[in-house]
Amino acid sequence: MSDDFDPLRRLRPDRIEPDDPGDPAVYSRAKEQFMSTIDQAHETSPTLVTPDIYPRLAYRDELAAVDYLTRVFQFSEVREARMEHSGNALCWMRVGTGIVMLGRANPDVHLIHSPLDVGLTTVMLNVYVHDVDAHYAHAVAEGAVITMELNDAFFGERRYEATDPEGHRWHFGERFDDIRARGGRPPEPDPPDA
Repeated sequence: MSDDFDPLRRLRPDRIEPDDPGDPAVYSRAKEQFMSTIDQAHETSPTLVTPDIYPRLAYRDELAAVDYLTRVFQFSEVREARMEHSGNALCWMRVGTGIVMLGRANPDVHLIHSPLDVGLTTVMLNVYVHDVDAHYAHAVAEGAVITMELNDAFFGERRYEATDPEGHRWHFGERFDDIRARGGRPPEPDPPDA
């Protein structure tokens, strides 16, 4: 029996529904196939495993900081770990194997301040990234405040520094060995003095 839906039936890649009245065996096999794809696709979300030591940074506006670190420095928030209470948030940001917690400046309980509150930076966070040149170009394109231009350090890394909108200092680097491992060319060592 043919009708106006034949062209659509031919387009169906799974061909689950036969032209004849339903065959229970066809439906049973199709259901089994479908359920196996669900089981394969369903993975539990990874739980937040925090390292034994990680920094907590204080911000006046922690959610703006999450946006900035994501957009400019390419961090990713562990969104399922975010905690919000009374207009404050605790957020965990991940880059590589590192984690940093962002929270509201809290001078009353934890005695932590945003650099905006104290007028200076009191800590620098060192972050290794994959392809520091591309990371630097992205940060510059996004308007990052660069406080040390991209350069090569004598101790074997290529690095730059930037300051976020509230004054936390970020040092981004890539080890020369990691540059070589991805096929890049680190600088040649200076020749010894003759």
